[in-house]
Amino acid sequence: MSDAVFSDPFDLKKVETRAWFEHLRDRIHAAFEALEDAAPADLFPGEPGRFVRTAWERPEGGGGVMGMMHGRLFEKVGVHVSTVHGAFPADYAKNVPGADVDPRFFATGISLICHPVSPRIPAVHMNTRFIATTKSWFGGGGDLTPVLMADRRQDHPDTVAFHAAMQAACNAHDPTWHAKYKVWCDEYFYLPHRKEPRGTGGVFYDHHDSGDYDRDFAFTRDIGL
Repeated sequence: MSDAVFSDPFDLKKVETRAWFEHLRDRIHAAFEALEDAAPADLFPGEPGRFVRTAWERPEGGGGVMGMMHGRLFEKVGVHVSTVHGAFPADYAKNVPGADVDPRFFATGISLICHPVSPRIPAVHMNTRFIATTKSWFGGGGDLTPVLMADRRQDHPDTVAFHAAMQAACNAHDPTWHAKYKVWCDEYFYLPHRKEPRGTGGVFYDHHDSGDYDRDFAFTRDIGL
């Protein structure tokens, strides 16, 4: 494809990141529905849940698709994608990288919130996103929140497996990223009023721009997977 097709230096990135987040959404919807189908009927009676997709529009520009499922294994799951654009207010733009030069922005991403029926299965939160002003970067992460306090141990098998998966996603691109983004997650999701973490952690990152877009995009894809 000729470079002349894309007048904005971020146009191709906007197209391919949006396509990825929508593809990941489709994979996650299918995986959750397969788990609903496979759940033992004696433990989780009823009909397997299915996602209902609802499109929405943002008056200022763009929109997205909400995906909600109420099932028998999963009490409530939301897996949404959005792609929006517009301009930041002047007082906010000055605090956003690149927006102080030009307040226009583009943002696309996926978000996931999962609450299982069983209190022994942890709740999960995940999102990944791509943002562009006159600069561009990735952000996102995922964390695990066991419902029962007895399960909120760093040596719990669920937590160990979750951290191992996040570390593998980081290590495939830069072995230093996991330690940095794990601490960021722990600090970001600490609840000062309760003097405790929200869950057992994960990774969190923002304004991620190593200078190598392809590597950063691959890293964000691996975090989502």
